[in-house]
Amino acid sequence: MNLRLKKTTAALALVLAAGTTLAACGGDDSSQAKGDSSSVGEKASTTLTKDNFFTEVSEAQQDAKTSHVEMDFGVSGQEIKASGDVAVAKDVADTKMAMKMSAGAQGDIEMRLVDGVFYMNMGPMTQNKFAKIDLNDTSNPIGKQFSGLLDSVDPSKQIEQLQGSITSFEQKGAAQEIDGVEAKPYVVGVDSQKIVSQLGAAGAGASSQLPKEIVYTMWIGPDNLPRRITLDLSGTKMTMDYSKWGEDVSIEAPAQDQISDVDLGQMGAGAS
Repeated sequence: MNLRLKKTTAALALVLAAGTTLAACGGDDSSQAKGDSSSVGEKASTTLTKDNFFTEVSEAQQDAKTSHVEMDFGVSGQEIKASGDVAVAKDVADTKMAMKMSAGAQGDIEMRLVDGVFYMNMGPMTQNKFAKIDLNDTSNPIGKQFSGLLDSVDPSKQIEQLQGSITSFEQKGAAQEIDGVEAKPYVVGVDSQKIVSQLGAAGAGASSQLPKEIVYTMWIGPDNLPRRITLDLSGTKMTMDYSKWGEDVSIEAPAQDQISDVDLGQMGAGAS
């Protein structure tokens, strides 16, 4: 198995994990996250506009607290699929995620984010156990590289930054039934440099490779919750489907006997 490609996939996994929380905040900080399904599906009272889009969508997610995410994307000729649950909290350090990613010939990756620590099971590369990456540990090369992901997802700042990054906005096309609701497509352009700057060191390498504007199509339900997000960027295509809003999820750190002693930081330093 190509270590370099495997590492690239692992780095992408970290960025994806942060991406699932970019437009969301509020929630429960326990391992058994309690969603609030009572508001899911209810019609929102505020019409979405360019001036309030991310604010209203974020507030809807605050109310629901939890969701299930399915991702399908292609990058550099690879098709990668991922599936998992996310529970967002008022304190980003308490945001939790459990996700499994299939990267074809590069193998499977299982990820968990609990208490600011990222756990990654990359098969034989990590002894079929979870390597532990403390995103607050700046002495670890990988932890240092991706520490900005946690720092950048401050709830109040995130909404402000995302809202301020919009360069174009249009409700375009007819509604489609997704996740049992009629979801309207919104075409939203964002300033790529503002988005990359939010990722800190993790996004630095991508800055020069991106166009000035990144355009997403976001299908939003009548409750202002996202049901699908798509992106086609220079041959990289991504689809993210959201469902099970407000349902209870259980996300916990791996048991101690499932923690690997592999140092991904040292591995990263030694691979070229």
